[in-house]
Amino acid sequence: MKVLGTMLKHNIDTEYDSWLLEQAQLLRDRNFQHLDIDNLVEEIEALVRGEKSSVEQFAYLIMLHLLLIEYWYEESEWNRNHWEAEITGFRLQLNNKLTTNLRKHLAQRLDFLYSKAYQAAVKKTKSSINGDRFPQKRKYSLEDIINDS
Repeated sequence: MKVLGTMLKHNIDTEYDSWLLEQAQLLRDRNFQHLDIDNLVEEIEALVRGEKSSVEQFAYLIMLHLLLIEYWYEESEWNRNHWEAEITGFRLQLNNKLTTNLRKHLAQRLDFLYSKAYQAAVKKTKSSINGDRFPQKRKYSLEDIINDS
């Protein structure tokens, strides 16, 4: 692969990890003219999308489990400890990923994520309870989601 008149040693499509290491070394060496800029930009943007998706997924799972604990009384007695342990793990992972920008992003997406958690809770419990038991409007703040209260 040729970039700005120089041959790269590694191809992103066939040697991804080696390509990443090569790009990192070029950056460390401040050898900017030899960087694979187009692919590097794509990879950085993909990393950001992945981080956003990851924090959204953890928030969704936390809200789903909070709904199940709080409103699925019939199962909560047997599953509460498991669901609480799941929430603890999700919160740990979420807090490990949260940055100021990801926190802002998550705050903007909470209503949407809650609607998905609500739909999943209704679907999961439809054979045993009426879905009207779950509140349709979001009742958990960002602080409720990220903090163990």
